[in-house]
Amino acid sequence: MRSNAALWRRLRDDIPQARQVLLPRVEVHPLSWGLGLSGTALGLWGVPLLPDAWRTGAGWLALGLVVAGMAAWGLLKREHLGWRLDFASRELAPVGVDGEPRRLDGPGWGLYCVGGSKRRSLALEFRHEDGGKALRVLETRGGASREEHQLVSQIADALAQRLQLRREGLSL
Repeated sequence: MRSNAALWRRLRDDIPQARQVLLPRVEVHPLSWGLGLSGTALGLWGVPLLPDAWRTGAGWLALGLVVAGMAAWGLLKREHLGWRLDFASRELAPVGVDGEPRRLDGPGWGLYCVGGSKRRSLALEFRHEDGGKALRVLETRGGASREEHQLVSQIADALAQRLQLRREGLSL
């Protein structure tokens, strides 16, 4: 899977001067699922039902679709989803993801750099000292490199400094 280091580097560099930033949720593009599943379905169920003269061509087409799906899985990412953070209003708004807008007003807010939900991933969460559900705004891919983890840690530092929040958790 392709590294997201360039994306994290660009985000880290934008935070000190930008009016707002998108904290992206990087996802596999759905095209990869469509291609892979279409090829699999054609190969498993479609090819056996076709006349003998068409089976070879349909088999190659099914294989091509599966390979194209695998290539799309590794190369195409959706990076335009996530949470938009407006520094002036201190508001986090969802962009293409489930959630309600939140304001980081008043004391008690902190930014946490914690282990993610996937193996070898790192996540950033906003939490309030009064409790409640943490708002996870960013997470690296599973199996992310040390460089990506360091960049996300630097993003946490830059966000905490810009928003004047306490920063807790992992620091790399």
